[in-house]
Amino acid sequence: MKAKIILAALALLLTGLATADDKGVAWEDLSQEQQQALQRFEGDWESFAADRQQRLSNGARRWAGMTPAQRRAAKGRFRQWRDLPPERQQVVRDRYRMYRDMSPAERQRIQENYVRFRQLQNERRKRLHDKFRSMTPAQRDRLRQRMTDRRPRPAARD
Repeated sequence: MKAKIILAALALLLTGLATADDKGVAWEDLSQEQQQALQRFEGDWESFAADRQQRLSNGARRWAGMTPAQRRAAKGRFRQWRDLPPERQQVVRDRYRMYRDMSPAERQRIQENYVRFRQLQNERRKRLHDKFRSMTPAQRDRLRQRMTDRRPRPAARD
């Protein structure tokens, strides 16, 4: 009886592993444009984890859909990322995870605030930026907390 349970558990485990591997992307299933963008990975493709194959495949699909100007901008952003110290990269990753875990309403509020900030006159933006930079870490934390606690105001009643 124990042997049957062990065999059944082993079969389920192996089935689960096979299923997990099926979620990978075979090199042959990539479009010609994706293969071209990912050609430096061709020799190692099969050794990549399924989630990495999927991320690279999605990135190559986005790359193929970009205009030359968008590609230049993406290369510039990647260069900036690559030049960041590892500690700063980790801060960016952590903040992205926090953003990703926010509710859609919170993300929308942040996007709207960003657009509003970008629409300010350059001088006003610089003053706000300088003011923020001159704050102590404790003051910055309090400001961030106040901004996090802010909720959209109810619509005015007539």
